[in-house]
Amino acid sequence: MPLIKILDGGMGTELISQGIKLPPHTWSADTNINNPSLVYKIHKKYIESGSDYIITNTFRTTPRSYMKTGLSIIKSKEIAHQSLINAVKMAQKARGETKVKILGSIAPLEDCYKPSNYPGDRKAKLEFLELSNWFVDSGIDIFILETMNNLPEILVCLRTLSSHNIPIWVSLNLLDE
Repeated sequence: MPLIKILDGGMGTELISQGIKLPPHTWSADTNINNPSLVYKIHKKYIESGSDYIITNTFRTTPRSYMKTGLSIIKSKEIAHQSLINAVKMAQKARGETKVKILGSIAPLEDCYKPSNYPGDRKAKLEFLELSNWFVDSGIDIFILETMNNLPEILVCLRTLSSHNIPIWVSLNLLDE
C-alpha cells in the first residue's frame, strides 16, 4: 500500500473555470441542483488524475446558507437536502468501481473567515446533526470538516459526528487573530 494518498483539488475553482457563476451564500451548492453532470465530470477528472479521495460538493449545502437567499426554512431544508444528495450521488457515480473514498464536506456554519459569527453550541449541534444524518443516509466514507476556524464549533461538530461510526478529518483555517 502506498504511503502517499492524493486528495482531489478545489471544486469551486473548477466550476468557475467552467464559467459557472457562484452565487452569494450557497456558492457551489447550486451546481448540484442546476448542473450535477458538471460536478460528476470534475470528480471524474480528479479520479482519472490519480486522486484517492474526493470531497463532496457540499461546502455550503446547508439550510442556513439557503435561508440567506430569502427562502423559508422548509424550502431551505428541502433544497439543501436535495443538493447534498445530488452531490454525494455525483461523487459515487464518478468513483464507480474504484477504491476512491468519498469525503462528506461540512464547512463552518457561517463564514469561514469570520469565526465570531458562530451561531452558538445549541444551534450548531442541531444543524450538524441534521447534516451528518443526511450524509450517513447518502453513504459517504469519511466526514471532512473543511476550513474550520472556531474551536467551540469544531468541538461541537466532532462530538455530534462521533455518534456515527465514520472517520472524521479536520481541515483548519488559521488566521493571525
